[in-house]
Amino acid sequence: MKKKLILSLVIGISILYSGASFAHKGATGIVKERMDLFSKSEKDIKALFAAIKNSDMEKISIYGQSLADWAEVMPDYFPEGSNVGVSDASDKIWEDFDGFKQAAAEFQAASISVVEAAKLSNIEAIMAAASSVGKSCKSCHTKFKK
Repeated sequence: MKKKLILSLVIGISILYSGASFAHKGATGIVKERMDLFSKSEKDIKALFAAIKNSDMEKISIYGQSLADWAEVMPDYFPEGSNVGVSDASDKIWEDFDGFKQAAAEFQAASISVVEAAKLSNIEAIMAAASSVGKSCKSCHTKFKK
């Protein structure tokens, strides 16, 4: 069951981020910076699920915290007028910026829950929190990505 859940979450997140390397071509400035940070978060999520598979509490904490740190600053990488060029960001981000900030806060809370569960070495809580991380990614991408 644990392996199936991890595999399905990794596949789902990979699909969400597919095509990212192509989208980066031609990006500059803040748009490139946020694309690079989203690419890093994709790698962190994959590494998080690998660490969960291996029950590596230290790495689970490290990747969970990295994701929480990204979530905290994510809205800063979407200033007004930065939906230009090769950006996959939907105009809905700026039309509902409070909703976008709330989505980032939910991603941060889920990521922090991973870290807290890792401190307790509670694999069931880690799995639930990691599932919430994946769901928050999917929810945000569904609403705020082209």
